[in-house]
Amino acid sequence: MRHKLSFTEALLLLIGTQIGAGILGLPYIMKDSGLMGIALVVLMGIITMITALFILACIKEDEDTTLTDLASSRLGKWAGILTFLSIVLYGYGALIAYIAGSGDILSTALRINPTIGALLFWVIMSGIVFMGLRASGKAEVLIGISLLVALGLSIALVLPSVKAENLMTWDMRNLLPLIGVSMFAYASHLIVPEIKTGTDKETAKKVIIWGFFIPMVFYALFVLAFVGAFGKDVPQMAMMAISGKFGILGTLLGILVPLTAISTSFIGIAYAQMNNIKQLIGNKLLAWLLVVVPPIFIYLMGLRSFTGALSVAGSYGGLIFAGIIPVLLYIKASERTSYRHLAYSLLSLFALVFIANLML
Repeated sequence: MRHKLSFTEALLLLIGTQIGAGILGLPYIMKDSGLMGIALVVLMGIITMITALFILACIKEDEDTTLTDLASSRLGKWAGILTFLSIVLYGYGALIAYIAGSGDILSTALRINPTIGALLFWVIMSGIVFMGLRASGKAEVLIGISLLVALGLSIALVLPSVKAENLMTWDMRNLLPLIGVSMFAYASHLIVPEIKTGTDKETAKKVIIWGFFIPMVFYALFVLAFVGAFGKDVPQMAMMAISGKFGILGTLLGILVPLTAISTSFIGIAYAQMNNIKQLIGNKLLAWLLVVVPPIFIYLMGLRSFTGALSVAGSYGGLIFAGIIPVLLYIKASERTSYRHLAYSLLSLFALVFIANLML
């Protein structure tokens, strides 16, 4: 039997899972979108909250499951395979983004070539993953909440410097990458079955609503502050913009906090990917190589954009397991409900975005 979670424990688990390195790329991808970009961040938060609630509605009482198993049992084996592959794609995109981001951070901090910094980060993090050294669930939650506090402090420092003219732009060419990075930042749907198992359904519903609303507010304020203050000069890792300001506090917030965020995220995702692949092939060394080698290879081949990798991960992997699959699950499970119209509308939207990404 799984440990039962209180409302607060479940809420912190969801927020700690959701708040991660993804938020650091939002201001850069939205630097030309102004207030409309902030509105889209809020809209994506509402949409992903709804799809998380769709997953919750499809889980039976006392059912201990995962999103992949849920898709397989409700929609068919093809859906389980698609969900698994989308999670793997999301994970690879995230790892590439973290490698690229680490190169930028270490280049600034140590005054070395970004590629050297990325390779150094990759070697250390890959070694940690192979040794199985990762934070416990409670430690991961604590790290997530600490990042939330750091983001709040950085917002407070930067807000007084906001300039209205930086928020008055809107470039439609950024729409698809904006959706992709936003989807990446909100895609915490894999944890929904665990929250449902650890609580009752009504508590889980409240957890999901508040667990998406709180990050949504922080995401919107973070974009408002950094785009408003730095405009087109905001870096891909937004908090690096304050690394040379506000003394030691600026260095901590601008360098150490982002580096900690991407390090813990890399370890968590790579470790989970390694275990999943190990279960399939039964060989830890080969599973480890399959997880850590492709991201560094793709990075060295030319995909060196932190936000670009986040966008790919969110636009394809995240859009499937946090968008399309939850909607299909809900449509299958709820034959007589007024919300089916909403589900079909969201399915059409996700399909349109997915096709548009494939064509561009």
